[in-house]
Order: sequence, then C-alpha cells, then structure tokens
Amino acid sequence: MRLELMLGLRYLMAKRKVSFVSVITFLCIFGILVGNMVMITVLSVMNGFQEDIRDKILGMRAHINVSAYGDEPLYDYKEIMDIAKTGKSVTSVHEYIAMPAIMRTYTFTMLINVMALDEQVFTRDKDYIKYFDFVEGSADLSSSYSNVVIGSEMAHNYALQIGDTIDVITAAGSFEVGFKPSKKTLTISGIYKTGYYEYDSKVIITSLHLAREMAGYSGAVSGVAIKLDDFYKADRIAMDLNQQTDKQYNVMPWMLFDRNFFNALRTEKTMLTLILFFIILVASLNIASTQIIFVKDKRRDIAIIKTLGMRPSNIAKIFFLEGTIIGLIGTILGVLSGIFLAIHVNEVLEIVRIVLQFFVNIIFFLPSIFSDTILIPHIPEFFPEDIYYISGGLPTILYPSQIILVAVSSFLLSVIFAIVPAYMATKYKPALVLRYE
Repeated sequence: MRLELMLGLRYLMAKRKVSFVSVITFLCIFGILVGNMVMITVLSVMNGFQEDIRDKILGMRAHINVSAYGDEPLYDYKEIMDIAKTGKSVTSVHEYIAMPAIMRTYTFTMLINVMALDEQVFTRDKDYIKYFDFVEGSADLSSSYSNVVIGSEMAHNYALQIGDTIDVITAAGSFEVGFKPSKKTLTISGIYKTGYYEYDSKVIITSLHLAREMAGYSGAVSGVAIKLDDFYKADRIAMDLNQQTDKQYNVMPWMLFDRNFFNALRTEKTMLTLILFFIILVASLNIASTQIIFVKDKRRDIAIIKTLGMRPSNIAKIFFLEGTIIGLIGTILGVLSGIFLAIHVNEVLEIVRIVLQFFVNIIFFLPSIFSDTILIPHIPEFFPEDIYYISGGLPTILYPSQIILVAVSSFLLSVIFAIVPAYMATKYKPALVLRYE
C-alpha cells in the first residue's frame, strides 16, 4: 500500500506546470469544499431559525393546554390547576381566556385575538419575562378596569400609542345559551414586543375580570395553560394529566397546536438538505470525470509500471487513492470552512454588503455628479430585524451529528466515484499503449 500511496501523492503533487488535468482537479476539490461549506452553513441557519421560532412560540403559549370539549367555558379550572401543580416538571400554571374579536380605531377596523391573563404571569413566568419586552408602558392591567396592552406591530400599523382608546367587539355567550355582541372601549396602557409577528400584530391582552365580561363567562375561563421545565416532556405529561382527570377535558400538548407549521419547517429543512446534497453529488461526479481524464493522460506510465511487474490491483489502488485523497481534502476543507462560516455568518454577510456598497458607489459616482436625479443606491441589510424578526443577526446552531453526517456522506461519495477510473486503469494493455506512444 505504501508504494501505491506514494505514487498517488506524486501524481497529485508533482505538477511542474498548470495543465488541464490539474485545473480540473483543483475545481473538484473546490466543488466539494463549497458543497460541504454551504450545506453546513445552511443547516446551521435552519437549525437556528427553527429553534428560535419554536422557543418564541412556546415562550408565549402553553406547553400543555387544558380546555373543555366543544369550545365551551371551563368552570372547574381551579381543580385542574391544583392537579397540574402536583407534577414534578411543572413550572407554571395559569388560567386564561382567549377569543376572537373585532377591533376598531379612529380609521381602521380589523380582526384580532383577545387574550386575558393574570397580571402576575408577567412577573412569575420566566418565558413571559424573557419574550414580552414592553417597549412602552407596562403590563398594568389592574390599575384601571379598561386597561389593555397591544403588540408593537399593531401599534405601528394602526398608529396607536399609550393612552389611545380602541373599541373591541366580541360575541358574549356560549353555544348552549346563544351569543350576543359585546362592545368595550379600552385604553392602551402598554406596548409589547415578542419577536413573533402573529402576536405582535394581532393579539391584545386584557385582565381576566374584563375578559369574563366581554366573553359572557361567569366564573369560567377558556382553559388552563401549563408550562414545563422541559417542553419535550409535554406529550407524556399530557397523557398522565388526561388519566388523572378521567379524560373529561381536552388535554393537548404543544406538538398538536401548530402541527402543520412545524411540519412545514421540517419539510423545508429536508428539501434544502436534499438540494445541497445534490451539489455535493455533482462535485463527487466531477472526481470520476477528472480521474478518467487523468488515467488517459497517464496511460504511458501505467503501461511502463505494468511492464515492470506491478499487478492490476495495485494500479487500481494508485488511482483509487488519488481520487480518495481529492475527496478527503475537499471534505476536510469544506467542513472547516462551513463551521467557520456558520459561526461568523453575520460578519461575512456584513462584509459582502460593504463590498457591494463599495462597487455601487463607484458605478454611480460619476452619474450622480452630472445629474441630481441620479442617487447612489443604498445596499440594505440582507436580513433586517424589523422584517425577519431576528435579533442579533441570523441565528445559527451547529449540531455535531449533522457535521459528521455531511462529512461522512461527502467522503463516501468521493470514494464511490473513485472506483470507476481506478477500474479503467487496469484495462490498458502495455503492448498496445507503448506501440503508439
């Protein structure tokens, strides 16, 4: 094996001049490098987005939700809360009221969701403390009967501020007794920002006693929200709670709240992985084509070493090892580049933006001097916080298992596609090759 490895390395490194084969070899390594780098970076960004969105959703919603069947009010919610608090993994339990409504301002009318919570939730629940950032005012729902807090996007979209009033129209009652419209004029006492657009643009938060009047609930709530120290335990704890309550209530873990949304995120991640895998596949195919050309270029050397007594299997090992080395170098450099880019993706994007802005400034400099109507375009941030709702740049999370999987897949593809040219090298007849050389 030492001789085969030595010859393989010699063929790769001993290039006295730049040839067509050496250029293609470099391009093969570069192709595998780029494929691995992009796959690791994209997967890390997708991991970060998925975790960030999930944490924001679960930070503002229950890990387990308990409600009555048929969207009826829940009257014996205190008993459920007492049962839920006995769980070892339970960190927070609170009642809530949720209902759709119509909100009317001076100039706009829109559909919204009303959420009613105990004011102390904003000081006791660690997730509410973390994700509800009150940019103006506070979660003061008790100092005035008509106080309400709204999201920052709602305030921006409808030109609302602290002290403004809004009219909220709800349907009070239930399916058993019927519904009747209820209108309340509420005063904005706080504006929050969570980073989750659905909440910031469509949800207003009121006190429980006000919401009971708006919904027509007498001593009832919509449900009980349960938070856990580890939300991955939600399905198991939900089953236990369902058994404890004799299956009288609708007990739902968070996995079932937005099933389609989380499935869409997983599907998007899977499709991106497949697309990037094909990039690596194409780069690995180039190894086969490069090695085939290289074998033809070295057919005279093959004939000579065959004449000297080297067996076909040893010749195959030479070119197999050469292709494997190309794949190994490309994979190692690609993985290292991918890890570096994933860690510094925001800095790299900013550098790219600055470079693009530099060239745009050069291109439009002279035209802007001769004409006042021509302005130098400004290259904006690629992922602005106010549009994509990400704070501190793109979120990235590197999983060692994914990095290992990408590296192993890339290297195995390189090994597989190095077999064909290695096999072709064994088929040359020394007599025929040397006759025409």
